[in-house]
Amino acid sequence: MEDEQTQTTSQMGTRDLTPKTRQEFVLDIFFWISLFFLMVVYFVQFETLLFKSWDPAGSGYAAAHVGAAGVLMGTWHVRRFRYSPFGWIGGVVIAIIFAFEGWYFGTKALELLFRPSYGTIPDLVIGLSMLLMAYYVSYLYWGLVFPLLGVLFFLYLFVADLLPGPLAGPALDTHNILTREVTRGIRDITDLAARFLWMLVFWGVLLGELGGGVALLGLARRLSYGIPGGPALGSLVSSALAGSFVGGGASNVAITGPVTIPAMRRAGYTGYEAGSVEAMASNASSITPPILGAVAFIMSDLLGVSYIEIIIMSLVPAFLWFLAVAAWIVTHAQTNRHRIKPIPKETFDTPWHLYLRSAIILVVPVSVIVVLVVQAYTLKEGALWAFTLTMVLTVVLRVETRARVWLNAFRNAVTQASAITVIIVIVALIADALLFTGLGGRLGNLIESIATNVAVFLPLPASLEPDVILLIAAAIMVVAGVVLGGPLPALPVYFIMIVTFAPVLERMGVPTIATHYVAFYMGALGSITLPVAASCLVAAAVANVDYWPTSVVTAKVSWPLWVYPILFALAPELLLQGDSGPFMTWLIIGSAAVVMIGVQSATGGWLVRMIPTPFKAVLYANFALFTAFLLPKEENAALLLLCVGLVVGIMVLTVLFGKKVAPAPTTGLAAEGVGGGRLQPQGEEERV
Repeated sequence: MEDEQTQTTSQMGTRDLTPKTRQEFVLDIFFWISLFFLMVVYFVQFETLLFKSWDPAGSGYAAAHVGAAGVLMGTWHVRRFRYSPFGWIGGVVIAIIFAFEGWYFGTKALELLFRPSYGTIPDLVIGLSMLLMAYYVSYLYWGLVFPLLGVLFFLYLFVADLLPGPLAGPALDTHNILTREVTRGIRDITDLAARFLWMLVFWGVLLGELGGGVALLGLARRLSYGIPGGPALGSLVSSALAGSFVGGGASNVAITGPVTIPAMRRAGYTGYEAGSVEAMASNASSITPPILGAVAFIMSDLLGVSYIEIIIMSLVPAFLWFLAVAAWIVTHAQTNRHRIKPIPKETFDTPWHLYLRSAIILVVPVSVIVVLVVQAYTLKEGALWAFTLTMVLTVVLRVETRARVWLNAFRNAVTQASAITVIIVIVALIADALLFTGLGGRLGNLIESIATNVAVFLPLPASLEPDVILLIAAAIMVVAGVVLGGPLPALPVYFIMIVTFAPVLERMGVPTIATHYVAFYMGALGSITLPVAASCLVAAAVANVDYWPTSVVTAKVSWPLWVYPILFALAPELLLQGDSGPFMTWLIIGSAAVVMIGVQSATGGWLVRMIPTPFKAVLYANFALFTAFLLPKEENAALLLLCVGLVVGIMVLTVLFGKKVAPAPTTGLAAEGVGGGRLQPQGEEERV
């Protein structure tokens, strides 16, 4: 009997340890070892720890960090192609090359710093191999366009002296080009990822996936019951706030979309509308305090300003973004009350203690990092404490206890943070190519020349000519942002914009910090920009509808957001900058809000009552007038009040001449037996 039992146990063990299981086991071990090494690289920056023996000079930290992040992306490569031998082969090659790069440039940092013959054959072979893998990983994670742009800028260095017109640049030696590419890939901007950026992104994703997002999702849905468009308003608030810790549009759609999109569809929204709202809400996370995303941290470091100042600057743009989407949600829901129904209160039965525990996990680490930054601590110190508190609170409060969810959360957090590191390597090369060859300055001068020539042909008073030139230059910058923002992630869009277009606006009198914020805002819009619109693509997949109609609905609703970068350049008061005084600042902000409600009401078709078509045209024209009235800054108070008066007047005329809307259904979703969706406590099937 004992022999039979032993044989049975042996057979079960053999059956359980299939090749696939063994591969997953080996991959998990490799993943955790790599993550441990990367965390060690991060922790050695703190003198209070026991790792003081390794203190590399120059680019040592950045090189070691890039190497560890690349190894982790190698494990991601294996999981992405897990059913193909290519997955293991490619992942191993990526891991080996990045690991060797991290060891070589990390341990030899001091020697390389003082060696007169930097750029030897080993330096170039190892460095260029790492760059090749960075291009490949970026292609897999971010798509073709961005690495292709990086390759074009790399090739541009070799042929700059052969090109005509503004593209013409200096003749550069091949050895110097290769040496510069290798060194810039692991210095300067990349060092920011090693110092604090990777940890901030890693912490933000973990915070959202291990319990912090439950409070935001649940609270927003509880507050939205009984309101026209309530499910969409709840999705707007919850997705934007939850995504503020992730800092990315498409990735946030993948996290919150499976909860918010079905809730909107049960309320009567079409799949296109639900996907569009989720895409716009998730992209708002990039400019929603407190985290804002990777670009905000880099902007703070480049400008040498406090991160709190970036948060303060984001308050009005985030408010206007929320207001624009919310105004359309409410007016569209009123126009379609025959199918879009409010959520009754009784559909929410998630226990409050779950929200309370989740809120503690969310609020405490965020408060700590904000307080530390205010007290002049560095972001790397704030990120360390925030991460530590998040882990402790998550374990103690037990909002999420499933091992599978924890493992997936760590994988997602590591992948997103490491992908940011890899993309920064290429961003550093693109930015350096623009600066080193002078191409960025020449393109900026070309834009300034075009704006000046156009303004000369317009019948304008001489006093208005500088403001009109600024308006035209800002409009060209927005068009360029539309072209770049569609296929590119926010980070390269930001760097390209600040190198090429931002100096032009600075020469025209726009504050430097405002020009950087305009570039930052343009990057935030990229994921909902046609034709790529990555956030819309993910949202359409979650909603199980076609991508293109979802993107068209998004463009229809979000087009006023593309005008706001122009307004930020014309009126830095919208960023709480400038010297116009409190009265003028609040007048500009208030009039912008009212005008935005008007134009989005025209898009939604409702303003107290159904808006007749001629009145819609007036509201659209009023938005254009508001933009123009920001130009004469000394005398525009009365003009801005005129824009506000037009919106109020159209509302009065709509009450007099507009059609009534059919009353909302008196029975909610529960009466129809479809429910409003709810957050479940631990152990139930549905789970946020």
